Amino acid sequence: MKKRREEGEGERKGSTLLDFLGVEPGGAQRKEAPAALDISEDIYKYISSKSKVSKDELFAWAKSKNYSVSSIIKAIDELSRAGRIKRRLDDEGKLVYSTA
Repeated sequence: MKKRREEGEGERKGSTLLDFLGVEPGGAQRKEAPAALDISEDIYKYISSKSKVSKDELFAWAKSKNYSVSSIIKAIDELSRAGRIKRRLDDEGKLVYSTA
């Protein structure tokens, strides 16, 4: 039994308890993801500063800010439901977001 532990210590498969607690192995706290409201506001400010933004451009900008794809989509849905932004197709058939 002792040999198995020694052999397997270098390789870890799956998650550890520290992963669930949000602590790095060195003891430092992991950086939390921004709140959904913050993401929505950042996206709205970006769209309003450009007046029209393509989906590709918006996602590239949001990924540079380290936002997850799911949080971007949720924020866009919230802004659209609230009537703050509009989704449209441009002449080329690409999705474009604009302020309402």
